[in-house]
Amino acid sequence: MAELADLIRPGAGRGLDFVILDDLRKRTGISVSEILKFSVAEMVANALDSDATEIFVEIRTVGEFDEVIVGDNGSKQISLEELKLILDFGNKASSKRGFLRVSRGYLGNALKCLYGYSYALAEARKLTPPEILVRSHKAEYTINLKPDRIREFIDSEIITREIEDKGFNSFTVKFPIDRSGTRNYLREATDEPILERDSIHSVIFATSIVNPTIKFVYNLWDMEGKLGEPAPTPPLRKETSILWYEPKQFETLFIDFVRARPETQLREFISLFRGFTSKKIQKGVKEKLQELNNAGNHDSQVGGHVQFFPTVQIQGLSKEDVGRLYSIMREVAKPIAKRSVPKVLGIVGEERFERVKEQHGWKRLRYTVMKGRRGRDARLGYSLADFPFLVELAVFDRREDDELGLQVFQCVNFMASMENIFSRLFDIKYRLGRVGITEKSPVTVMAHLVCPVLKWLNYGKSGLYE
Repeated sequence: MAELADLIRPGAGRGLDFVILDDLRKRTGISVSEILKFSVAEMVANALDSDATEIFVEIRTVGEFDEVIVGDNGSKQISLEELKLILDFGNKASSKRGFLRVSRGYLGNALKCLYGYSYALAEARKLTPPEILVRSHKAEYTINLKPDRIREFIDSEIITREIEDKGFNSFTVKFPIDRSGTRNYLREATDEPILERDSIHSVIFATSIVNPTIKFVYNLWDMEGKLGEPAPTPPLRKETSILWYEPKQFETLFIDFVRARPETQLREFISLFRGFTSKKIQKGVKEKLQELNNAGNHDSQVGGHVQFFPTVQIQGLSKEDVGRLYSIMREVAKPIAKRSVPKVLGIVGEERFERVKEQHGWKRLRYTVMKGRRGRDARLGYSLADFPFLVELAVFDRREDDELGLQVFQCVNFMASMENIFSRLFDIKYRLGRVGITEKSPVTVMAHLVCPVLKWLNYGKSGLYE
């Protein structure tokens, strides 16, 4: 079922959207001045989704461009066929948009957006769009985007060559240097932007705190460093629960799968949801479905509706059928108990935060987990999941002679957030001030949101709205 769950689903729209700046801004929710930070965050998120224990990030200035390289030692080797799928710009939607489950990154199709930004920004500055470089173990791919504005799609020229296998994957993308005044340079004679560098370093630093078993190596315009220690890490659980879906969301998800793989059997689709892979739960669903079947005759259709057999193909279900399926699954679904919340949603945990404290030589850790709740929805007429999100709060006391002062980092789903995600809920620094932690205190605070319901973040993923 992993293959079905990770299926990239088709979406409508023109492929040229990925090389038009205004469309890219709307799609990503970021400004041009944030493109380097965004590119590092998204490519690191992709690396974390592999089995890598080491991730490296390098940014350097090459002529008129900032070159961003992110690599990992994951065992997965990217084939030419898989690369062509990544570069299929006519395929806009991805599984990240449909499934309500814990996943890293700010949007699906991140690499398409990064590659499109590289092309569009270069074109806007009247520069030759730079090549994209992908290295995967013993294969190297050099990519040039070829937008066809007449037929409104983007083709890609890919040159492949064999290289020495060093056991790494890496992605290299270039963006024209922003000289509009938004960069703050360390000194006039250098292209080393101190504000941008520190902002990107914060993304890597915060991500390392919530991934202490990953080794991060970075070189940001010659500022070098290492964070974390490599160790075996269980994969991020990507479960989804029928209890997290409203009827319309479920219907949209179902339609996406019908478009992508109409021959999928009903039992395959049902087993994508938490709790429905066990024989007991499957049997309960089958019994409920059989009750509906027995209400009519034994022909292939009952009252204009498809027979609910486990082997029936999902393409045969009508809108009304999907609504009835949703109601049955909600009725049978296994509730999310308190003890299972950390396993379902996933947390860093106090033990690993203690490892962070030891790695940095900090003095003390104070740790707590807060479970979010959603009560009964009068409009829907039923309760959604009791615990659809968690917030981990880790407060580290650093050494007294540390002059950095108060540091506050915010992460979403094991990845540094691009924005202050808690700003609409409460002012973290104000709350800290009430307990005596000031701007000069040698304290590091990590607020980590683990959330399967990505609709809680706005389209650009810049803040909570519920």
